[in-house]
Amino acid sequence: MKKIFLTVIISVSVCSSKVYSQQKYTSVQDSINIFYDQFFEQLEANYLYRKNVNWNQIKPYIKKEALTKSTFEESLAVSAKLFDTVRGNHLLLFSEKGFYQSNLKRQITQEDLHSSLLTKYSEEPKFEVKVINEDYGYVFIPGMLLLNATQEELNKKSQEIYDAIIKLDHTQKIKGWIIDLRLNIGGNSNVMLAGLYHLIGDNTVSLYLDADKNVKNRSGLLKGIYYENQKILAQVKATAKPKVEIPVALITGVMTGSAGEFVALGFRGRKNMIIIGEESYGLTTANDMFELPFKTKAAITLSYATDKSAKYTKTIKPEIEIIKEANFEDLIKDKNVIEAIKFIDAK
Repeated sequence: MKKIFLTVIISVSVCSSKVYSQQKYTSVQDSINIFYDQFFEQLEANYLYRKNVNWNQIKPYIKKEALTKSTFEESLAVSAKLFDTVRGNHLLLFSEKGFYQSNLKRQITQEDLHSSLLTKYSEEPKFEVKVINEDYGYVFIPGMLLLNATQEELNKKSQEIYDAIIKLDHTQKIKGWIIDLRLNIGGNSNVMLAGLYHLIGDNTVSLYLDADKNVKNRSGLLKGIYYENQKILAQVKATAKPKVEIPVALITGVMTGSAGEFVALGFRGRKNMIIIGEESYGLTTANDMFELPFKTKAAITLSYATDKSAKYTKTIKPEIEIIKEANFEDLIKDKNVIEAIKFIDAK
């Protein structure tokens, strides 16, 4: 069976920690040693499952293999083995030439997907907002990884999402909204959630749990500002009162991962809301981005993400399950959309 390669399934909220300048070292081995020393330092301090790892055993094993590589970039590929060893299926490492991830990720095959979904995915679709049958707002949110974006750029992207929703809401008499997350394979969840402020309103969005499943952080929206604890992560200039009770139907699928799942968590528990489609991919742990030496960055898993209930679920399970049905060529014939419209009309 042919495997479908999901490009970066990752939820990025904040870029934090130390910044390292590029320096000249005497050898590739020096660079490898410096990089992995700093990487292990961040993992030992922050990784969610760090207490379950025998770092004294793993560090020399990984560094020994990395030091056999002839170039620094080749040594970075060893990080995939590191991620597998520490069971870090949501850990990622980014360099200027690409990224590295665990081999433990769930593999999705063509047999898991409807042909229309595959076609849409191959087209690398962009965010869009439009009206269906004159009465229903349709918001398509794919994965959005803005890896090197400034805070200003993140806010701008959030505003684009928000403004598109507001524009349609002001020009059409919308009975309810359909948010399609079937191809949201991850990215900057803070941007997506801030952009959806008009439909979420002032509310707690997610809770973050430590390794013992105790609440350690909280994120939410207030007047267009998306924050975690006291830190602003993204924001929009709100121009209308949020419609927090208008019916909203979210569509999820097997490719809905990480940030896509975080969007669903942000809506779960909202009044007049339903999730339709397939069980999601299953990456509901939360990552933050850490800068490392030589223009590399690592997404390190820090916590479990939950909705307001603080009950962790690895995946998002729909209330109405529809398996392997999609029609992106004619959404009115899409069974997920048909069920979403039924829900909205019933409200």
